[in-house]
Amino acid sequence: MDLHTASRLQSVVASSNSGVTSSCVQATGKAVAVKSQNLGAKFSSISGKSLNNTVAITSRRLKCNAEGRTTGLKLQAELNQYSSSTQTVRKTGPADPNAVSLKGKFQLSRLIGPAGSPPSIEFPVFQKNVAFTLVSTLVDGEGKLKLSARTQLEESWKALDLEDGSYVISFSVPRDFGEPGALLVDSSNSEEFYLQSLTLNSPDSSTEYEFACNSYINQKKPTSTPKIDNQISDTDRIFFTNKVYLPSDTPPGLQKLRTLEMEHLRGDGTGERQVADRIYDYDVYNDLGIVGVAERPTLGGPERPYPRRCRTGRKIDPESGMEVLPPTGAKSYIPRDEDWNGSKTKDFNTDGLIGLRATLLPILREKFDETPDDFDTFKEVYNLYNKGLDIFPKSPALQPSEKDIEAVHNFLESHLYKATGGVPNGNFDVIQYPIPQLLQDDPFAWTNDEEFARQALAGPNPSVIRRAQFPPTSELPEEVYGPATALTAEHIEPYLSSHGKMLTASEAQSAKRLFTIDYRDIYLPYVTKISTQTITKSKRRIYAPRVIFFLTDDNKLKPVAIELSLPPQEGQKGSYNRVFTPPKEENDFSFTWSLAKFHFSSVNFGFHGLISHWLKTHAVMEPFLIATNRQLSAMHPISVLLSPCWTNTMRINANARSTLINAAPIGSLESSFTPGRYNMEMNSVAYDKLWRFDKIALPEDLLDRGMAEPDCNEPGGVKLVFEDYPFAKDALDVWNTTKEYVSNYVNLFYSCDEQVREDVELEAWWKEIREVGHGDKKDEPWWPSCQTKESLVDILATILWIGISHSPVNFGQYAYGGFTLNYPPLTRELIPEPNTREYKEMLFNFERYVLKTTASPQQAVTIMTTMMVLSNHAETEEYIGSRNETNWTSDPAVKAVFEKYADQVREIARKIEERNADSQLQNRRGALETPGYTLMYPTSGRGVTGKGVPWSISI
Repeated sequence: MDLHTASRLQSVVASSNSGVTSSCVQATGKAVAVKSQNLGAKFSSISGKSLNNTVAITSRRLKCNAEGRTTGLKLQAELNQYSSSTQTVRKTGPADPNAVSLKGKFQLSRLIGPAGSPPSIEFPVFQKNVAFTLVSTLVDGEGKLKLSARTQLEESWKALDLEDGSYVISFSVPRDFGEPGALLVDSSNSEEFYLQSLTLNSPDSSTEYEFACNSYINQKKPTSTPKIDNQISDTDRIFFTNKVYLPSDTPPGLQKLRTLEMEHLRGDGTGERQVADRIYDYDVYNDLGIVGVAERPTLGGPERPYPRRCRTGRKIDPESGMEVLPPTGAKSYIPRDEDWNGSKTKDFNTDGLIGLRATLLPILREKFDETPDDFDTFKEVYNLYNKGLDIFPKSPALQPSEKDIEAVHNFLESHLYKATGGVPNGNFDVIQYPIPQLLQDDPFAWTNDEEFARQALAGPNPSVIRRAQFPPTSELPEEVYGPATALTAEHIEPYLSSHGKMLTASEAQSAKRLFTIDYRDIYLPYVTKISTQTITKSKRRIYAPRVIFFLTDDNKLKPVAIELSLPPQEGQKGSYNRVFTPPKEENDFSFTWSLAKFHFSSVNFGFHGLISHWLKTHAVMEPFLIATNRQLSAMHPISVLLSPCWTNTMRINANARSTLINAAPIGSLESSFTPGRYNMEMNSVAYDKLWRFDKIALPEDLLDRGMAEPDCNEPGGVKLVFEDYPFAKDALDVWNTTKEYVSNYVNLFYSCDEQVREDVELEAWWKEIREVGHGDKKDEPWWPSCQTKESLVDILATILWIGISHSPVNFGQYAYGGFTLNYPPLTRELIPEPNTREYKEMLFNFERYVLKTTASPQQAVTIMTTMMVLSNHAETEEYIGSRNETNWTSDPAVKAVFEKYADQVREIARKIEERNADSQLQNRRGALETPGYTLMYPTSGRGVTGKGVPWSISI
């Protein structure tokens, strides 16, 4: 047994002054206690001093069971074996009887500052100004920390390995130092650097100790107050090895450091955050408007409930309550280590949003101000892909500067064309958009009813469809909004054909063959506000829609009715509900039915972007990220489990608040989505009415929507109402496998429920999530408790699922939303009433009327470009079942659990390929002859691929 393994065993032994009783109690009520005088003596060979007190074997190794047996004897045998081997190692140590040398290598990023800039730290200066100290897991006889000598990097600049950026270092430690547990970094260097990792070797090179640092190091503040036993400054950076400990198992040498590091990350809630800060705290969304120009209401609080974001501490305007924003182009604060690290600065990343705002969009605004006309024909829309779009205005007066032109060229090369295979014809002055996947096999697929319905199951918004109650109901007050619906059985029954006979609406509902997507209650209270707002030069007209689908005999959906509602008009009681039905003959064409689909698709696209995507993944995830960093130590096993699902989430969220969801004209979604300035106010309503933590887990979500039924014989405990639901079928595989991984992982560290209840960090973490991060919902009765292993597994699997569920709503955006006629971002005209001038205009030139109804060229191109940026995968993306860094754990048991998960994820990929090759599963392809449904396919290459499931919400 090596020192690393023995130290893992040591972590499960807690010293005390007398015999201790394990907190894990059997069902019979008898406590399992282990007296361990002998074990304490055995550890004397590690620590150099006798541990004569009694220790308790913690629950992680006790394996509580009904018979009351434990593995204590086996543990003692392992320790006995280690004692002998350690004594042998000690005898072969260095000649100096008082010290041993621990040699290692640092990985440092040499990219300081902007991507591609040369290193600005000269090695001799760095060597002089940066010092490192090791901390033992043990304490000395007086209870103080055991430290190595303060150490600088060895040799000179020539000692640097230019290939991997590693530097040699050697620590001198006392012979009885024990196991290294922490690293202190003291930097007085004027430039920050990125510390990736430290790998140490034991004196006989039999054991490696890994520090996965992955952190920016900045110059410490001038004042330095000793924090622990006059040994450690409060400005020293603290890193732990990649070993994990529950709070109660923390070795004595790391206990105070564990507390101190978390104090650093919490801060004191005051002051404006600086770029180098690492403080995680909460605030409301009061940063979406521009003081005195485009003010927007604060989200978060009793009036407008909302998840919390990261606090910046910027100045608050006393009249509006809004933050005073930094200059255009400046990044919003996020904790320093949540930003892009030195190893990723050359990769495509979320700064594409910043670049889009700063370079391309202003030029396009100038161009379209010069030629503000609408599209005249569908051919002009298709030409965006066939011929491309001249970027720059033709008027000399509107020509950008050479500097601006160069910035646009650089943006296109870095953030668009690398993802799509190169610059078309080598001409940077033309954007030639790649053909969206939807159009590659059939350029008119968007007009097809079957494809319209299929996208409810396999498009970018696949988790809003639900089994229908017919006739539909409403929670809006009838005295204000009138009857819930104008839909009747007579509207839909002509389309309910099954096996040669016609079903009644009641029969179709009982047979579980009616489905709906219903946005009426969310949108209807806002229709008048949206339609009367003044924002940009474009008017907006919107309905509150719902659609009814029928499941045909071959398991395909077909739309049978669309209801479009307007609020009460002047002199009218109740809402104005118009029902549209498809042509009864397959080859017939209905102008109004086509426009009804168009209006529904526009609202569906807006709901997808703002609620299914932004709210239900990006916004709700941030409080979990903040709480984890504030309340769970980096050495807590749950923190390590969750760590991959935080990557880049804070940066993309901060960038989105300054480029996408903020006020127009800067915020592209407010400029280009129909709700305009009410986008985020409606987001708050959706959070209040629709978001429940207990309904996020995929099986619960499917049951809640009536798309599955309980079945204990099925994986996940649910069975789909019909099998050819591509998103749900693939997603259930991912959910079940991921939850099994979480369960296996949790079982490594918690062997009974009592351990969960006694975990003080876990308790504080879950309390803060409910009462602060999602504090506007703290009194909801549906929050689960975190008192048992089972409840902990459910909670953790659900949090991981929030990150995973981002993929199916994000990476298909360009495939479907990259063609503005399939998912119109904005509608400007309502469907004309019969016998009106507008109705005759529609009949005379339907194509022109559709283009008059949808987004302007500027709005369409803005959204197309944004969807293209957001649909990109980075080259360094970290997908489920994989980890980019091998040093995230050294625990063999954890590695085994993860490898099993990785194998299962690879099997999911194989099963998805098989399903896509099955011609009977028609909903997987539709207009996409190849490659079928891939939005839950686990892996992907770089670029716009329409597949790949990263752990995190990284774009």
